[in-house]
Amino acid sequence: MFNSTELFCVIDDFFLKFEATYWKVLKQSRHSLRVRTAQLTLSEICFIAIWYKCSHFINFKAFFSWLKQDKSHLFKSLPCYQRMIHLINMHQLALHALHVAVMKGQYKQYLWIDSTTLPVCKNQRIQRHKSLAKIASRGKSSIGWFYGCKLHVVMNQFGEIVRSAFSNGHIADIKMVEHLVDGFEAKLYADRGYISQELKSRLKDQGIDLITYHRKNMQSVQLCTSDEYHLRQRNKIETLFSLLKGQYNLVTSKARSIHGFLSGIYASLCAYHLTHRNKPTIQIMKSLA
Repeated sequence: MFNSTELFCVIDDFFLKFEATYWKVLKQSRHSLRVRTAQLTLSEICFIAIWYKCSHFINFKAFFSWLKQDKSHLFKSLPCYQRMIHLINMHQLALHALHVAVMKGQYKQYLWIDSTTLPVCKNQRIQRHKSLAKIASRGKSSIGWFYGCKLHVVMNQFGEIVRSAFSNGHIADIKMVEHLVDGFEAKLYADRGYISQELKSRLKDQGIDLITYHRKNMQSVQLCTSDEYHLRQRNKIETLFSLLKGQYNLVTSKARSIHGFLSGIYASLCAYHLTHRNKPTIQIMKSLA
């Protein structure tokens, strides 16, 4: 069961250590030279963004109205709706930092990789879409054409996200692999979209054993029993994507800026990390060799 107090404590503990570094980085990068003091702390801003993703509300305005009406006693002072949107969008880097911190240390010996589409509008409205035109592009997935971005994920056997990355919609999955597994030594299971002998050789030098199915026009490769079993469990990463999209509102067409789009994505990923109790797990079969 979702516990908002527990969630806030985890977020607040992180920002007690990280907040000073966060403001220092913003000033050094000249991203934020002068910031108007907010009525909410950085922990509270990120907490509200993540809490919305865990709630049953389908739009933030309804959630924030409920928050002001029924939960205002939990905060010293809540700003207006427009100011709250501005604060969340302004601190999307803080949400990203929290997401990275939660992923840290989740690396295991067995990993699964895949990507999912993040459409930003219907195909009929591509010509009229302007707000995310700088990062969105046309791409094709197994279910057809879309306009938007892609989320690439590496998952371990406990259903935890080990690495994640974004790309334009037209970027091939295979081009993101080396970036995602940099520094790892593990067995990596993937679908046919990741078949490449050249990539497999480069990853082998790095300590990554890339294991995929073969295509019908390719010579079949005999896999050991454990590898065949782990490859069949690749559908668990599809379950992860279904949870992110269905329960944590990963995909939205309501973003009106790049910062708003990214803050929503990071909030969804953090919500899954911090609140989901029954993650899709995979039983590891040890090799007999």
